[in-house]
Amino acid sequence: MRRDREVGVVDMVMGWSGGVNSPLLIVGLGALLIGLLLPWLTVGQSTDRWLRGTLVLVGLLAGAYALLRQPSAPTLSALATAAAPVGDRAAGSVVLTQTDCVTTLSTDIVKLMEGELLQRSVEAPTSTLRYPIGLVSGSATGTYHHIGNDLVTAARRQGVPLFNNETLGSLDNLHKLAHPKENAALGFAQSDILGWLARSPDPNDRKVTGSLRLVLPLYAEEVHVLARRELRTLADLAGRRVVTSSTSQGSRHTAENLLLAANVVPASLNSQQTTAKALCSVLTGDADAMVIVEGKPAKSLRNLSALREHAAHPLESVHLLPLALPTHNIGYETARIDDSDYPWVRQPVDTLAVRALLMAFDFSPRLNDYQQRRCRQLHRLGRVIEQELPVLKRQNYHPKWREVDARRSVSGWQRDTCSQLGG
Repeated sequence: MRRDREVGVVDMVMGWSGGVNSPLLIVGLGALLIGLLLPWLTVGQSTDRWLRGTLVLVGLLAGAYALLRQPSAPTLSALATAAAPVGDRAAGSVVLTQTDCVTTLSTDIVKLMEGELLQRSVEAPTSTLRYPIGLVSGSATGTYHHIGNDLVTAARRQGVPLFNNETLGSLDNLHKLAHPKENAALGFAQSDILGWLARSPDPNDRKVTGSLRLVLPLYAEEVHVLARRELRTLADLAGRRVVTSSTSQGSRHTAENLLLAANVVPASLNSQQTTAKALCSVLTGDADAMVIVEGKPAKSLRNLSALREHAAHPLESVHLLPLALPTHNIGYETARIDDSDYPWVRQPVDTLAVRALLMAFDFSPRLNDYQQRRCRQLHRLGRVIEQELPVLKRQNYHPKWREVDARRSVSGWQRDTCSQLGG
């Protein structure tokens, strides 16, 4: 109590002294004293009343103005509060800002990616072969790109010149595969997007899928719906603000598909933000939910652990929304997410998944030298995958490789005859 009184007195003194304009006060007092003492100072030689009156008046005005309250200096208690550790401040006084959130997530993911790139630069020596094969995958922080890098490592180990190119995801990949001027012989895509294009009323969409072939069925891509904790079901997203990443076209398509199947109309579906900004929009309450379709563990969601020690405890206000199969199943599988995937998940969550597929353009007609060369390359790549698949399923590669079954059937899609995998 005594200490509090001492701080209060010091605060009062600091507050008053911080509010005084000291230089102006000194000038004012000087003018006042000169005006009053002028006859004595000049030994009676100057007795001009107007001069003395003016000096006194100036001194009084300057002193009064100097004593008026100016912007005060910080008090001792304010300085102590500012200097105190975040955890010692009053509950509710600490908030997670959008800027701090994005900076934290971006810094952490860059460190993670730097470590992976360093490892891969050692594992994947540059091939000396000509005619490189382009692989289109996805965002550099996503599972597609990680799996693509694993394929590059395996291919180059056996002298096949495979290159991994970052893209916007499934839709971007499909159009690049079908474009004659793109060096894209292989690419990843979600099974629900391929099915949607195949059933599209647009003949150009159907033409795209007609030129593609299935090289290898891959893994389940889990649907992650990070939502505010007060939202409990997919139906609760009606009238809410939903976001997806600008670098994941497949996530937006799946979000639209699932919401349509559940007859849920959100207030908005924004796909203009980066992954970090979209995640932070949910964490700070600027959005209500974010949909991420990516094979677990998704780097962006695992990266949320960087915020677990933040004094605002932002992860306590969000959770992964459980999802059930739609009444009319549209190509989804059941899946589960738990704390082994993301340490911040409190309890297991039942969700849905789509199947990731490795696709290729159909070069089997071999109509020219280019198509013949590409078909030979895909055949060689098929042998590489066949030989390297047991190696890729080991612990030092992405855990999703352990789900891959080359002979898994995928309804509606023709196998690629050049690679001859799983047929």
